[in-house]
Amino acid sequence: MAPSENKVTQPSQQLPPFASWPTIKILSPPKGRFSPKNDEWCLTYCSQSINGRFHGKEPTCRSLCIRKIFAHEVKNVVAFKTHRNVGPDGKAMYPLPAEGQPSSVPQWLGGKPPRDADSDDDEDLPQVKQPPTPIKCWDEGWYLWTTQSRVAIHDKLDSMSQDLGRQHQSNEKHQQRQEVWQEYQDHLQKGDQTAESGKWWGPIVPPRPLPDFRSHSMLIPIPPDYPPFWNSMVNLLTPTQKALGIFHESLQSGEQREFAGRMWEKARTLEPFVVAGNALGMWYQLLKDSDTPSDDDKKST
Repeated sequence: MAPSENKVTQPSQQLPPFASWPTIKILSPPKGRFSPKNDEWCLTYCSQSINGRFHGKEPTCRSLCIRKIFAHEVKNVVAFKTHRNVGPDGKAMYPLPAEGQPSSVPQWLGGKPPRDADSDDDEDLPQVKQPPTPIKCWDEGWYLWTTQSRVAIHDKLDSMSQDLGRQHQSNEKHQQRQEVWQEYQDHLQKGDQTAESGKWWGPIVPPRPLPDFRSHSMLIPIPPDYPPFWNSMVNLLTPTQKALGIFHESLQSGEQREFAGRMWEKARTLEPFVVAGNALGMWYQLLKDSDTPSDDDKKST
């Protein structure tokens, strides 16, 4: 038997259609917290003058940042469920920093003045307890942040490596340090030596907090929460609406008809002509007195 006859012939495999054609692979990037997309962009500009450098003044700084909040940052989505403090609408309750609350935002951008600044109309009236101002929280969408403080710029750069939860914790720590420092300063001013102030006895000094930079910053959503235009129109037209209401009531009660009848009765008498004649006589007398020179003018001439 020939050696070629001992070889076993293997059946040829049939390739799928278009297997020899060049292929294209489409890779979708990961989503959620593993996404490589950018969510914040900042533009910062600082300058210093010769005089300011000589006297050790702070540089003039401006910073503008745009931040996008994604759904997984404020909601418990399928692939990211780590939010604990969730409201009834399913949104995580992460409060905005102080510069984003309504009391720190101008009114024309949707802000509201603090309640403490409202003056009382009448001190004798019973005081009605106002409900607390609701705290605004982060929501899905775009935000604009701006500042003129160098310290705020450093704080913003540090917060860019933190999520909303850790940013809230950092803000709470900063607020606690300010409260403790203010309590210590009040203790030094009063010179209190009671047992309650024993925690400040001796060389115990709390760490000094960062200077206040929230008042030089502003955080608003894009687009801003503009006050409704109709509310402004209602406030503007409220006096007109009230006047028209009084006029309508007088028409329904017949006062306007009675007033028109009295005017018609007076018009048919001589009283209007007497009043007009008296007015013209007084006007002529005033013109006559203004034309005659006074005694001082005669003496001067």
